[in-house]
Amino acid sequence: MSTKDTKTEILKAGMGIISRQGFNSTGIDAILKKADVPKGSFYHYFASKKDFGLKVLDRFATGIDRIFTSFLEDQSLPPIARLRNCVESLAARFEDNNCSIGCLVANMGQELADQDEDFRENLAGIFKSWCTHFENCLREARERGEIPEELSPEHTAQFFLSGFEGALLVSKVLKSSVPLRNFITIFFERVLRQTP
Repeated sequence: MSTKDTKTEILKAGMGIISRQGFNSTGIDAILKKADVPKGSFYHYFASKKDFGLKVLDRFATGIDRIFTSFLEDQSLPPIARLRNCVESLAARFEDNNCSIGCLVANMGQELADQDEDFRENLAGIFKSWCTHFENCLREARERGEIPEELSPEHTAQFFLSGFEGALLVSKVLKSSVPLRNFITIFFERVLRQTP
């Protein structure tokens, strides 16, 4: 296994375990066992568990950023169709995991935002970046007359992110995608006033 592969395997293993158990409950030994790499490898690639956690967050956020870019910047579709396709894709991923794994950023935010300022700043930056994707799409939709003129793209993007993440959490607790699906329906039909 190459150096890059080893580091990637450790990050992937850690992401999987942290997604299910949380950051504080995830031990380095469990990560290395899942990644099937020698114990000394961890500190060769990461300065500390915190450094590792921040890199896991970056890796996850980069992956989600790619998803948002591919859906929300697809100029072959109108903006609201792009946003709807993106949201449906995320909801389907959640359902494919039996509603058991929510958003890693939200999960780590709940766990770490009050414990560590570096994590909080990193998490805040990720959420702001995601809001920018939604805001740009909504601004284009408003310019094209797809959504009501009085809707602020910035505030609507923030509302969408907050509502989606909250609905994801409730769906995870209930082991049912109904709250998430209800939020999506109300957001598009009532807030954006899109008919199905």
